[in-house]
Amino acid sequence: MKSHVSRWVLTMIALGAAAPMIATPRRAEAHPSLFSSRCASCHSNDTQTCTGCHHHQGTLTATANQRNYHPGDPVVVTLGGGSKGGWIRALLYNSSNAEIDRRSGPTGDGDNSKPNSVTLPVQLHGTAPAQPGTYTWQAAWFGNPNDGGSAHGENRKPVTIQVVAPTPVEARTWGWVKRLFD
Repeated sequence: MKSHVSRWVLTMIALGAAAPMIATPRRAEAHPSLFSSRCASCHSNDTQTCTGCHHHQGTLTATANQRNYHPGDPVVVTLGGGSKGGWIRALLYNSSNAEIDRRSGPTGDGDNSKPNSVTLPVQLHGTAPAQPGTYTWQAAWFGNPNDGGSAHGENRKPVTIQVVAPTPVEARTWGWVKRLFD
């Protein structure tokens, strides 16, 4: 009788310990074999990671460093967000859809197994247009746009670049300077 109760108690403890593992839904996990079969042909010298292609698309943000620019001013756009870290390729397009900046690994993709790879947040640079107006640029992360398959694509986030006409500078004459002290 005693051994029967002991076995029953041990069985109940084992089932109680296993219940959370059975009841918890499993999420897709990254496996080195997926990198080998889907990525290594193009990313042969990159650190094996799935976060280089996945998990940057969901929460991307793009912000300009200023509210208004004068024609020809330098523009810095910060592309940020993502749900996990990992090397990326980031691009900046002007309102004509022409690429004006790109940040990526030394050979154009991945991290090339080197330190200081391009990760989010990343700063992209451009020059404000010559004509005053409102322009919509696009900051983009390049990679797998969903959590499956091997297709690559871009996830773009718009950023508004407002170019204002420069204000005329008052003539800085001796009479103007003298008036400041009268």
